[in-house]
Amino acid sequence: MIQNHNKPIWDVVIVGAGIAGLTASIYLARAGQTVLLLDKGKHPGGRAISTEIAAARVNLGAHALSKSALPILKEVGVTPTGSVPKPPGTLVFEGTNSGYRAIPLAQLLLGSFLKWGEKCQLLRFYSSLRKVDTSVLHNVSLQTYLETLVSSPRVRSVVFGLVRLSTYCDAPDQVSAGAVIEQLKQDQVLYIDGGWQFLVSRLTEQAQQAGVSIRTSSVVREIVGGYPQMMVSLKDGSQLTTRHVISTAGPMDTLALLNPALTPMEVEAYKKLTPVRAACLDLVVTGMPQPKTKFVLGADYPLYYSNHSAAASLSENPANEVVHVMKYLSASIHSDPTQDEHELKGFLDFIQPAWREHVVQQRFLPRMLVSHGIVAANGGLPGRPGPAVKGRPGLYVAGDWVGAEGMLINASLASAKEAAQMIIAGREKDKEGMYHGA
Repeated sequence: MIQNHNKPIWDVVIVGAGIAGLTASIYLARAGQTVLLLDKGKHPGGRAISTEIAAARVNLGAHALSKSALPILKEVGVTPTGSVPKPPGTLVFEGTNSGYRAIPLAQLLLGSFLKWGEKCQLLRFYSSLRKVDTSVLHNVSLQTYLETLVSSPRVRSVVFGLVRLSTYCDAPDQVSAGAVIEQLKQDQVLYIDGGWQFLVSRLTEQAQQAGVSIRTSSVVREIVGGYPQMMVSLKDGSQLTTRHVISTAGPMDTLALLNPALTPMEVEAYKKLTPVRAACLDLVVTGMPQPKTKFVLGADYPLYYSNHSAAASLSENPANEVVHVMKYLSASIHSDPTQDEHELKGFLDFIQPAWREHVVQQRFLPRMLVSHGIVAANGGLPGRPGPAVKGRPGLYVAGDWVGAEGMLINASLASAKEAAQMIIAGREKDKEGMYHGA
C-alpha cells in the first residue's frame, strides 16, 4: 500500500468478512491489490459460522452447499468434503382434524394419494424444467406460473415444498418464476464435513496467505466519497483511506453507511428487496427414535426436518448427531416466535415421537436471516442491483442480494468475484492512462 504522511492508502477496503467478503479479498490480493477486510464480529464468517455445541459443529440453521458453487470455491483454494443427502423420504400433507399426514415420496407416483392425472402433471412439470426459457419469466411470479401449468392444488403444494427446499423462500406470490426454475435446474447439494465453519476457516487461511489484512471487532460507521479517494470511518473514531470499497453488508445497512446518500432513484433497487427468514430448531441428539427417518419435507406446511449427520461428519462424538428442524417464514405475514417454536416441536412429535429423550442440547433461532432479498417477480435475477454502485465510482456491493447470477451462496460468490474483477480491470485501465469509473 502507498503511505501518505505515514497514513496507509489501501487499494480496497471490504466491509464484512463473510463468504462474499473473504472471497472478493482473495481475488483482489492475488491480483496485487492491498486489501483490508473489516468485520464487526469477533471472528470472520458472518452467518456462515458454525458454533460448537456439545462437541459438534452446528450451523446457524440448516445449510446446504450447491455443487454448482464448487468451481469458484476451488478458484480461491477451498475444496470442501461431505456427501450429497438423500432426497426427502417423506412429504407431509394436511391430515384430518388439522393434523399431519405423512406420505412416502415413492408413494406419490406409485400409490393412490395422487390421482393418475395429478401424477402426470407432476411428471410433466419436472421433465420439462430444463427446457424452460427462464428469460421470459423474470417478471412472472411462481404462483402465477404454476397456476397456468398445474391445475391440481395438491401437485402445486408438492412443487412449492420442493421449491422451498431449494430456495429457502416461502413467497410463491412474490418470487420470480424464472429465478426459481434456474435454482431447480441446479445440481445436487452437499452437507459439508465440519459444517460451514470449514468454508470460513479455509477462506480465511487463503485470504491471509494472499496478504489480506483482516480486522475483527471493527464496526464501520460511514463510507465517504468516491474513487480515487474514499474514506471509511469506524465507530472507534479511526479513519481509513482507500481507493475502492466493497460493502458486503445488507442493502439497508449499506445505504445507511453512505455519505453522501444515493439519489432516490439509485436507492429504489435496494429498498424493494425483502429479506428471507426462517425459524430454526438446531439439535444435537443421541440418535433419534425413528433412525431411518432422515429427511422430511412439508408440502402443505412450510416445514423441514433433516439429520445432517447422515451425510456429513459434524461431531467429535460418534454417538451424537446434528439435526435441523426449520420453518420457512412467510415474507408477508409476521409470525409469532413462540408459536413457531411450538409448531416445530409439534412437527418433531409427529415424525420422531419421544425425540426429547434423545436431546443433548438444543437451540432455537426465531428469525434467522437466510437471504437479504427475495428474487422478486419485478425483474428476477437481472433486476437485482449490480456489484458496481451507480453514481458512486469506486463503491461496490456483493452478497446474496447482488448480481444477475444465482441465489443464496451462489449469488454471494458470483457477485464477490465480479466486484473484484471490476476493480482489477479498473486498475489495468489506470495503468494505461484511461479513465476509471464504476
